[in-house]
Amino acid sequence: MRKILMSLLVLALAAPAAFAQKKKAAKAPAKKAAPVAAPAAPAAAAPAAAENSEQPEIDEATAKKYDVSAELVESLKRKRVLNDKDFAKKKEGGFFTGLPLLNSDPNTGFGYGARVFFFQNGQKEDPLFRRTPYRHQVYAQFFQTTYGYQYHELNWDSPYIMNSLFRVRSALVFEKNIWANYFGTGARTMNAFQFNNLTYDKYAEYNDELRKVDASGNTNSAFNRYSYERPAAVAFFERDFFGGIVRPQFGVHIGKYNIRDLQGSKVQATGGEGTSNATLLGVENQQGLVRGYDGGWHNLGRAAIAIDTRDYEPDPNKGQLFEFISEFSNKAYGSQFNFARYTISEKVYYSPFEKYVDLVLAGRVAYTQAVGDMPFYALDQFGSTERIYQGGLGGLRSLRGYKASRFMATNMALANFEVRWTTFDFEVAGQRFAPILVPFFDIGSAFDKPGDIKTSVWRYSYGMGLRIAWNQATIVMVDYAMSKEDSNMFINFSHIF
Repeated sequence: MRKILMSLLVLALAAPAAFAQKKKAAKAPAKKAAPVAAPAAPAAAAPAAAENSEQPEIDEATAKKYDVSAELVESLKRKRVLNDKDFAKKKEGGFFTGLPLLNSDPNTGFGYGARVFFFQNGQKEDPLFRRTPYRHQVYAQFFQTTYGYQYHELNWDSPYIMNSLFRVRSALVFEKNIWANYFGTGARTMNAFQFNNLTYDKYAEYNDELRKVDASGNTNSAFNRYSYERPAAVAFFERDFFGGIVRPQFGVHIGKYNIRDLQGSKVQATGGEGTSNATLLGVENQQGLVRGYDGGWHNLGRAAIAIDTRDYEPDPNKGQLFEFISEFSNKAYGSQFNFARYTISEKVYYSPFEKYVDLVLAGRVAYTQAVGDMPFYALDQFGSTERIYQGGLGGLRSLRGYKASRFMATNMALANFEVRWTTFDFEVAGQRFAPILVPFFDIGSAFDKPGDIKTSVWRYSYGMGLRIAWNQATIVMVDYAMSKEDSNMFINFSHIF
């Protein structure tokens, strides 16, 4: 773990210097100035992609008009900006966007709800207009499914809050899942499914076997399931250095998990309802293999650092984001368990043919390690400076060809690769849309010790996605993923990284 952290940390710490050197070289009088940024959003037409401007000056009168301090002006001079074409397209003032949330999943049923965004971009003359995705973003989400899953959230994000060098990210969350996945913990989860001394390579075949009802009306339909409720409040604070390239972050998470074993419950099965036999969670708890069976308070402190050279945060065309996140839970501040999690990740975006086509090669690698007495319900996560909750191996934002929480252990590694091709853009009723075709590949592994990464089993998935950039800042995603074990379709918001 130490070698991995040190290697990536050294690599990332070189990014600000390299970025600054590149900007310095671009200003050399003997050469034509290099473009400040690639097209910042897929709405830009491909032939005009090279029409970038020089870094615009921030005059003193404008800064004073918008109450931008000299310290903030100096920081903004180092920050990448939107090119002229995307600057012209970016909407002024405040506006709402949103879509119905619809999905279908064999585990949770038909999902429905809505997420409504409010963006406040400010005025074009404001020095921050060209250098931030928005001044404020607020969204409210209501979402539930026919099988009883719920996820409701009120979220607020404010870069350069009150014209300072600080950013605030905060949220109130309520999540309820009466049919959550539990496939065990540790490196053994990388194996194929096993039940009654039989092995199953396909999830569908395995699940069909579990859903059978015996003559007594009992079923194993809930063998890999449990139920939980999770209310939480989160607040993260970060500060810009070097024009936002370096951002230390500190924060708190206060929440509680209410866990329920489904043994003895009436559950859906083949042909109707059945009474659940013992679950894997209950069996492993009796064997002493489960920590957190009864749930409890889940309070975290966080210290992190991000090194960010992306040109446009919601939909990058070039740049990189390095993150190192440390999270700590302790009984001293009300948490149920003492543990820590360390996550390191690198995301890279590259436009190889930016003068001719809006095509982005995007990649991510991530590694996380848990130490101490981490409960099972927190094990299936990666740390993130941008997301409140970043799921582990399996599901929407990691190994998309596998069910959520399919693989989890104290050590997890993940890599994703996507090709994002913006085909064209169009406008309807004053709303700008740009379809993006996204073939992708995911690979990951869960193992018990850092040294096991050399011999661990790796699982991969692949597929095709359609993303739609809506007014640049909102990304609607539809991804279909396949693996040797399963296939899944996801409908949601934003790129997975």
